[in-house]
Amino acid sequence: MFNKNKLTITLLSLIFALSLFLRLFQLSSFPVGFHFDEASKGYSAYSLLKTGKDDNSHSFPLYIDIFGDNSPAGYHYTAIPSVAALGLTEFAVRLPGALFGAVSVFAIFFLSLALFQDKKIAVLSALLLSISPWHINLSRASSESLVALFFIMLGFAFVIWSIKTQKIKQILIGTALLAVSFFFYQTPRLFVPSLFFAIGFFLIFVWKINLKNNFKKIFIASFLFLVALDFFLIFIISGGVSRFSQVSIFNYPETTLVLQEQIREEGVSNIHPLFTRILHNKVINFSLAYISNYFEYFSWNFLFIKNLPQIYFVPSMGVLYLVQLPFVVYGLLLLAFHKTKTHKISLLWLILAPLAAAITAMDVNNLQRAMVLFPMLEIIGAFGIVHFVTNTKYKRVAIFIVAGLFIFNFVYFLNQYFIHTKVHRPWYRNNGFPKMMELVQKEAPFYDHIVTTKTQGGYPLFQFYTKYNPETYQKEGSPKDPDYKGFGKFIFTSDPCPFSSKDKLIPKKGKTIFIEESVCKETPLLQTVPFTYISREDGTKIFRVVFVKDDKIFE
Repeated sequence: MFNKNKLTITLLSLIFALSLFLRLFQLSSFPVGFHFDEASKGYSAYSLLKTGKDDNSHSFPLYIDIFGDNSPAGYHYTAIPSVAALGLTEFAVRLPGALFGAVSVFAIFFLSLALFQDKKIAVLSALLLSISPWHINLSRASSESLVALFFIMLGFAFVIWSIKTQKIKQILIGTALLAVSFFFYQTPRLFVPSLFFAIGFFLIFVWKINLKNNFKKIFIASFLFLVALDFFLIFIISGGVSRFSQVSIFNYPETTLVLQEQIREEGVSNIHPLFTRILHNKVINFSLAYISNYFEYFSWNFLFIKNLPQIYFVPSMGVLYLVQLPFVVYGLLLLAFHKTKTHKISLLWLILAPLAAAITAMDVNNLQRAMVLFPMLEIIGAFGIVHFVTNTKYKRVAIFIVAGLFIFNFVYFLNQYFIHTKVHRPWYRNNGFPKMMELVQKEAPFYDHIVTTKTQGGYPLFQFYTKYNPETYQKEGSPKDPDYKGFGKFIFTSDPCPFSSKDKLIPKKGKTIFIEESVCKETPLLQTVPFTYISREDGTKIFRVVFVKDDKIFE
């Protein structure tokens, strides 16, 4: 027993070391570019560190509003220690996500062990997570959803163990961990209570598992606590429903447009209004949109081929490795007919996982909103692999072939991620911004104003790269980026070409640096002043920076 435990600990330690390396290697440089969401988290952490307020001048908020989205503030607080220790850098902002990503191998190990009581499956689940494309991708991109996922996996590991042992301490620890996930991302707020309820319902009414009376009461009380906390964070705390209002299918113009179009077509065809009302109404229309979104998250392209969201796009890669497909299918078939009832919790998890993601219409196939789906696919795939290898006649040959296929897939992913993403359509993560800001900051002391277009990056990027003093920003009224206004020397405009623009509201007095899109025309006026182009990693131009020391040229 001791030797087996020692082997398990050794293997987990090696897997953790691999996981940590894959998430920290060149972390500042990959993913290529620094998205304004990352910059926002970093600057908010910096502002909280320096002043105890976010960049909206709110003291220790639970939500932080950047573009009306009111994101849970968990990651912003988590980034404070690394920003304090390492400064306001890309590495410091990404470090918390990378560390939580690395230690998630332990969380999935315990979750898998709780489900199947099989250390082989648990260790393999940890290994698969450590090299998984989706998990490496999110771990390196300052993902708050990934931190939430760590607490979800570990929380439900304790909850499932408590069902087997019926120890109250375990379910209380599990409930506390699950509650923490609510402070990082919105998806757990629907998924966690849904799965908690489903597990309780099946335990008591379907599987009829005998539970001690005291344990049953604590289980119900834990569920009610999670629901109450959920309600408090969403409906009592200001800003709790903002993001849902932005992205839900109920408020999305395209969903409503489809319904209006169907009604118009029926009218043109002289169909009776009552018949039209029965077939084309909000209930049916929204239901169809929801069902369509739900099954998109199980689609072949998304899971295995190439349908990742643009800011996480890796050429020719899906969420999982293609080699995992037969083992996931095999694992699902085994679980569907398995006699051990608690094994089927994995199927409940899988069915409920896309619930939150499917109710949103923006960015369907959203990697973060659907993140609770993927670890269970890893576990079920590991379950399938272990059963396949165990029950085959030629075990060594099977292990050699499976390992070889995984190594090939893994190497292919590393090549796509570290080589191709740098130059393959690097248009979605504000690529070129650091280089532009390096130039602008070098010249800024010699100029009165910096007039910049907002079309190629939001104001958090300017805050981040200038390390703009949070106290000064708050004294200025936390202005963000309204047109023709700004903070410090920065003045923002929606016009992509502020230098050559005829808009008289754009300030052109004094010594001014103009930051504009590279596609702006080279006018005769441009030839009278110094200017330079900033390019992305693939050589395509993104910015043109124009330096005007004599404003008389505009007269």
